[in-house]
Amino acid sequence: MNKEIIRYRLKFIKTDKMRYIGHLDLLKYFQRAVKRAEIPISFSQGFNPHQQMSFSMPLPLGMSGLSESVDIRLEHAVDCEELKERLNRQMSSGMEITDVRKLGENEDSGAALLAAADYTVTLDRKIEDLEEKLTETALDAEWLTEKTGKKNKTRTVDIKPLVYELSSQNDITVHAKIATGSNANLKIDLLMKYLYDKMGLEFDYLKLKVTRTELYKREENGEFTPL
Repeated sequence: MNKEIIRYRLKFIKTDKMRYIGHLDLLKYFQRAVKRAEIPISFSQGFNPHQQMSFSMPLPLGMSGLSESVDIRLEHAVDCEELKERLNRQMSSGMEITDVRKLGENEDSGAALLAAADYTVTLDRKIEDLEEKLTETALDAEWLTEKTGKKNKTRTVDIKPLVYELSSQNDITVHAKIATGSNANLKIDLLMKYLYDKMGLEFDYLKLKVTRTELYKREENGEFTPL
């Protein structure tokens, strides 16, 4: 008899010093936390079994995340609130499980559903009339920029169709909702470089403070809803 598939989606925060942990180390961090919390995690089959755990989208090194997502499969059901509490007791400062929900039997993984992400970017300088400049940029038919791909090959791409929202409430912060996932993906650094080039400003991505604030799936009606 096949075992029941019991899957959960964990939402978590990754900030402060924890944002300097790379994705592979983050995976090991979660694996150790699950083990210490005595969570009945399911293991894969084969010669090298591993915990069945998959992140929706790796968070770039140095970037904070306020609503990251990881799916796990358990051997038997655990109350969602208990699961959250047991894991949070193993978390360091800057890492916190904020929500746990049980997934439906036929519900796709977070990685398969992921379609967009929200970013908040604090710039390295104040830019006068930033909101107006962004509005003017939105009127351009194309947003052409150079993208470096595999084998360091560079090609010109139009990134405008991959930008769903772009705004600013002051002269030093940019908010963007952009395509994210396996079907279409735009890196926030490429968007910011395009905007800086458009405004004739010197660009240094390392001087920006970037936070990914939400991950979204796309509903049949085209609307975005959080994973």
